[in-house]
Amino acid sequence: MAKNILLLFLSYVKKDPEKTKLNGKVVISEARYVNIDGENTQTTSESAFRYLLKKFPIDKMFIFASKGVNNEIEGYRDDDGNPQTHLSFTLARFKKFLPDVDYFIFNYDEYGNDNDNLKSIAQMAKHIQEYVESVDGHDVTLHVDLTGGMRHVNMMMLELTRLLQYSGLHVGNVLYSNYDSNPNKPNFVEEVQNVYDLFQLIAGVEEFVNFGSVKALVPYYAGRKLSEPLKKLYNSMGNFADAIKLCHYGQFREAIQNLHDAVHDFGEYEPENVEDILMARLIKRIHDDYHDLIVVRDKDDLRIIHWCLENDYLQQALTLYTERIPEYLGEKFISQSEDEANKLSEYVKKDKMGRNHFYILLTDYPLRKNHTNKAFKKLCDAVKSETVGRKSPDLDAWIKSINERLAPFNVSVKDEALLRSQVEIFNKIRQSPDILNDLTSPALNPIRAIINELFDELLAVDNNPFMRGKIIFDFVNKLTNDKFTKFFPDVVFEKNIFERFPRAHKVYELLFDKIFSVNIPQENFLNIMEKYFIIQSERNHSNHAREDFGRFTKPDDLRDFMFNALDEIKANLPAT
Repeated sequence: MAKNILLLFLSYVKKDPEKTKLNGKVVISEARYVNIDGENTQTTSESAFRYLLKKFPIDKMFIFASKGVNNEIEGYRDDDGNPQTHLSFTLARFKKFLPDVDYFIFNYDEYGNDNDNLKSIAQMAKHIQEYVESVDGHDVTLHVDLTGGMRHVNMMMLELTRLLQYSGLHVGNVLYSNYDSNPNKPNFVEEVQNVYDLFQLIAGVEEFVNFGSVKALVPYYAGRKLSEPLKKLYNSMGNFADAIKLCHYGQFREAIQNLHDAVHDFGEYEPENVEDILMARLIKRIHDDYHDLIVVRDKDDLRIIHWCLENDYLQQALTLYTERIPEYLGEKFISQSEDEANKLSEYVKKDKMGRNHFYILLTDYPLRKNHTNKAFKKLCDAVKSETVGRKSPDLDAWIKSINERLAPFNVSVKDEALLRSQVEIFNKIRQSPDILNDLTSPALNPIRAIINELFDELLAVDNNPFMRGKIIFDFVNKLTNDKFTKFFPDVVFEKNIFERFPRAHKVYELLFDKIFSVNIPQENFLNIMEKYFIIQSERNHSNHAREDFGRFTKPDDLRDFMFNALDEIKANLPAT
């Protein structure tokens, strides 16, 4: 069931005769307002009230009553001789035409400051919202009379109406009652909804500029006849809004091109009707804020991602960066031999997800040689050989030879001092097994992890240090590579490329094996890829709803990091 409510600000009642000129003659009229259905109106507030009653019943009125309208009307008495205030007189007029009129009076202090005015707006909004909640299940429409009150009240009433509309209340008639003593003038109460709707249009354009949404424009343009250029512009804005929400790259790119065309075409169009003229005054804002995105019809991916970041579309920027940057880097920086390109093409054909070949190359292409495993195996074998098989080695020469063998893989021993102390302990065990009689001796600390692992087994051969030594050497000799670092943390090899680019090490290996080459310094490219994988990881945290935290806990930090990553790519682009 529909319910209609009226919001108004009461005016003073003017009872003094008014002298006006009609057809050159002076006419004295006590009733200063126009005749409605055979009876003159007595106040501007009554005019709007009776105008609406001709359309539908009014279920409740919300009335601002200033201190002034609570005062008595000077020299005026009702039929019983009692003094009347402007408020009581107006309410009596309302009851004459709607005997069971329901109203709420809000006492407004016209002498209050700006904060008092804002409080009044908020408090009246609260009362109206409470009424709407009390009639839950009914469609409530708010009608507004903007006529009464002081000069600033008009703006206050508009602000309150917008606030209520924003909270979800439907706004119906917005009225203004003209003052005219000429009873023959037909347009006494005017509907100024179109003027009020201008706020909706401005808000809609602002929403599109700030958030890429047309939600506020949809109700504004509903039912309005649009010219072809304006219809094209409005539709392109809607398609752009849909595309950016879905973040489908092809749809998004097409929407950008269509928005470019629509903005350009509307700018060339000579406005004909009021809707065109209004949009013509607002189109510059759209053009300026979307300038970097649509000034050129065909945009590259860096500009699109940059625009998303600038406009707080962080999730869209993450998705586009993750999915599009590998292809962009491939087109700008990467080259392959014909043989390697053919091998990549064959591999890409097997991809069931239809991913771009540069995306596969940089993120999913298998290594032909696992340099990591190969280097690690060499290091582990060397340590095993030295600790188990040799006696009194030249440790300086031995460590130097290990590093020389590992150098082609950009690998070296991580902690030479610790490795030296471990090898020395094994030499002592060979030369003087009695050192193992006391398993708690500090002298055994460099191999404490091994002692602890074998403690029970070593205790079982008490008073037999030679057997204890054999148990230890056998254990080391049988260690698998994946468990080696638990007992020899010093041989977790230090690979410079791994420390500097831990996420992009695989890209380094592809470059090392000449799977592809780049036309910028290799270190620059690895820097770019390291940032790419950090951003990719952050996107995966978001998309897969992981419970653990990503690297970034604040949106601004991630946004700044992505801006920096884009800037680094731009800095390496060839001059054009």
